[in-house]
Amino acid sequence: MVLAGGRSVSLDAQNGYIDSGVDRHHGGALLGQQSLLKMTLARAGLIVPSERICVLINRPERRYWDDLLAGLTRGNIILQPSHRGSAVEILLGVLNILARDPSARILVLPYHHYVADERAMASTLLDAATPTAQTRNKLTLVGIKPGKADPELGYIVPGRWFEDGTRSVHRVVNCFGEARARELVARGALWNSSIVAARGTVLLSILRAHLPDLVDQMETALARGDGPGGRANELTQLYARLPSVDFSHAIALGAETECRVITSRPCGWSNLGTPRLVAAVARRMQLAVRRTTEPGPLQRVIAPRAMHTLTKVEP
Repeated sequence: MVLAGGRSVSLDAQNGYIDSGVDRHHGGALLGQQSLLKMTLARAGLIVPSERICVLINRPERRYWDDLLAGLTRGNIILQPSHRGSAVEILLGVLNILARDPSARILVLPYHHYVADERAMASTLLDAATPTAQTRNKLTLVGIKPGKADPELGYIVPGRWFEDGTRSVHRVVNCFGEARARELVARGALWNSSIVAARGTVLLSILRAHLPDLVDQMETALARGDGPGGRANELTQLYARLPSVDFSHAIALGAETECRVITSRPCGWSNLGTPRLVAAVARRMQLAVRRTTEPGPLQRVIAPRAMHTLTKVEP
């Protein structure tokens, strides 16, 4: 399940890095060229066939995503009235999926991530999605080994190791301040990717245990809706009074014992949730382009005409 209903950060070529809400024309584009949603859908496609990929988006933005979502099964596009946090998104998605497949195992992928090595990330996602003795009835979190202490990211403080390579979760922390970030990294904390995997019933039980009013209201709204139109009206009324709730906050309310964490293989993961994080990834991409396009030391001392002679293949 791809979560594409949140706010994204995009880059404006003339004005620098700006928080533009939803980049409607590029799906949260990076450098105006690559669609983050398209990359996330391709990432999901490395794990499951397209008919098993569900995408949750905001209803007002639906028409802007048509081209990207054209290959998906119509029923796999889940619409919400507006963004109310990842916990609300996951709940709506889980309830829709469980109504069709009560035994579904769900992998949640936020779309505002950039990954340099998709194959390495795909291997990690397969590990997260494949149940083991430790994760069969637990929620699996994907942690990223920090490259540095970053105060704008969330953290997972892991606990004991298990035989399947997963670890218990001691705490899930939303970091505030560089000193706190350095302390967490020194303790061996991982960046929280917000990628999670579990059976749908496990996800629902965790939300019900820690956000019972939210689950009751959502289930009631869906039950009252008579057809797509009626459901949309019920959800609109519900979302108008809902607070914004992040899924990591729901875990931090006491669900850590129900979680396991795996550490991602090195893959160049980045969260693009703020202008600074977007700028950092853009700089890395620009440097990578320069390395592949700038002439090397030998090329710089050979005239272009001579280089053409050296590389020309005679018949």
